[in-house]
Amino acid sequence: MTARVSVTEVRNALRCPRVFTIGRRLHRQVTFPVGSSCLGGTFHRVVDRFAQTVDAPPDYIARLREGDEAAAAIARWILGFLIEELERDPSYRSMPAEVDDLAEALRQFAGYLAKRIGKGEPAAALRSLLRAGERSVEAHLPEASVLLTGRIDALHALGDERIDVIEYKLTDQENEAVDRAQVALYRELLQRAEGISARPVILRFNPALTVVEVREERADEMVRTQLVPLLSRMARWLDDPDSAPATVRRDLCAACPVATDCAELYPGRLPARDDPPMAASRPRSAASGGMTAPVPVQPPTAASSDEDGLREALAIQKRIIDELRKDGVTAVSPAPVVGPTIYQIFISRPRGSLAQLDRNALDVCHRLSSVKVCEASYVKDGPRRSFVVKRAHPRPVLLAKLLEARREWLSERPGRLVLGEQPDGAIVTCDLSDSATPHLLIGGQAGSGKSWLLRSIVASLVHWHDPSSLRITLLDPKRVTFTSGGFQAALGAHLDGPLLYSIDDAMPCIERYVELMEERYAQFEKEGVSDLHEYNQAVSTTQRLARHVVVIDEFQDLTAEKKASAAFCTAVGRLGAKARAAGVHLVLATQRPDRQTVPPVLKANLGGKIALRVASAVNSKVILDRGGAEDLVGRGDMLADLGQGVVRAQAAVASQ
Repeated sequence: MTARVSVTEVRNALRCPRVFTIGRRLHRQVTFPVGSSCLGGTFHRVVDRFAQTVDAPPDYIARLREGDEAAAAIARWILGFLIEELERDPSYRSMPAEVDDLAEALRQFAGYLAKRIGKGEPAAALRSLLRAGERSVEAHLPEASVLLTGRIDALHALGDERIDVIEYKLTDQENEAVDRAQVALYRELLQRAEGISARPVILRFNPALTVVEVREERADEMVRTQLVPLLSRMARWLDDPDSAPATVRRDLCAACPVATDCAELYPGRLPARDDPPMAASRPRSAASGGMTAPVPVQPPTAASSDEDGLREALAIQKRIIDELRKDGVTAVSPAPVVGPTIYQIFISRPRGSLAQLDRNALDVCHRLSSVKVCEASYVKDGPRRSFVVKRAHPRPVLLAKLLEARREWLSERPGRLVLGEQPDGAIVTCDLSDSATPHLLIGGQAGSGKSWLLRSIVASLVHWHDPSSLRITLLDPKRVTFTSGGFQAALGAHLDGPLLYSIDDAMPCIERYVELMEERYAQFEKEGVSDLHEYNQAVSTTQRLARHVVVIDEFQDLTAEKKASAAFCTAVGRLGAKARAAGVHLVLATQRPDRQTVPPVLKANLGGKIALRVASAVNSKVILDRGGAEDLVGRGDMLADLGQGVVRAQAAVASQ
């Protein structure tokens, strides 16, 4: 049986085979938003109307002669159709910048045509060049058992008897591989259906024009070696949709138009689709708090269920006790604590004094390291003594599991978040509405896992709350913390403005939230309430205010100069004193936690403090008022002071 497949479906299958099969299951054409333009349809309509009227040009075109300025005249002609579009639909008024880009793209298109018509009367040359506008074409591909259908944008006939099959694109080059495949298929369709040998050409307007010409032999090779085999697989997927594999592109799931359907039809865990923050972009059912629940995950289990880790920890524990015995220290050790990154081996009831244990413990650590048994450190915490051993093979702490385990608490109020897991399996949480932790200060050197932790914090915040109740502002000077792997796209609905990159944008941003804080206190006074939570309970659903979280990575440039530092610390001081009740919170992170970057006045206003691995005990004391962070193992291993003493934990990762 021959399957009917469209070129658009081939585009979808190239990105994600499941998007293709889901579209067929739902009986609808799926348009993938990645790589699409909001005004691409308008561009195509305008250009197609122009192509349909080329046989009856306006008088000013008919009067053009060789040597006249053809580009300006053609642009005037085409832009006339755009003006008609704009007049018919008032919604264009809400996107002036996009309309300006569209107009510039059409001018670039006019310039392209003017160069192609060459010498001679422009009106006649245009009629000869524009052999066809939009048109449908189809052909059987028996080797793939499909009937392939498509709709080409245009055919251009050049003076050297060459035919170009044209595809218009108003997007950047991230999708060029898919675009090349599309025009290669159009060439194949024209060859099989009409005997036309056309060269594939992509005209990319962004809004400046880039011309991509695909060599005919390269297009034919692509069809033969890549696209025909894909079409064969697509025909099989139609017979057996469950056999369609998941996408290999992690950036697509966040913006996928059928992500909810995918989770229902393909329930197996797919990290790019189901792990935070991707799942936050999918609606959930009323039963789960107004938005479809993500794929269920098992809550974290006790550390003792980590059988491989427990075996390794017991072997190291025995070796430590044996080494101590060689030094004349007989001790007892309870069951080791098996954490995701470290093992904690406590020593109790040593025969003799603690001083004797302390004198020999460091020698034991050195001996274990020298024979490459493990990397261990000795920790004295009051009367307690322990060896902390770095795991050779860490166990990942997946954020999705922690979020599911603390779902009830997290979903009660926006601003609550999960940080990670303690060695004993306890989940470390934080509540920004708590007076002890209204803001967070995070410090950690390169490689400590700071970007990893920041992504998990943001993903945790948005996971159980819709965009009307929680808004996020991100400043990312490194341009990598929040932009990789589709993270920014998944947060799109929760972002309170575009992602900021320049540190110069930080002060205006903070000042805006100082003003917002003051405005809210005026509203609270009018309603007779003391904080955001009380206000939202007192007013109607439509009047409720969102909680705002501002995340600034690498804020050290704001404290590098005395004048800038004073303004920044003053603004943070005002927010630190009053912003919690107004529902405005700061998360500030730096990889240079020294006294210049984190002056005491700044630190005093940031209640929650998290230290990842730092270069020295001095840096650790700047964040936590105590040492210890210099001995962390990195990659998310942290010490956190959230108002109830310092705890050690492993930061969760948003996806594996």
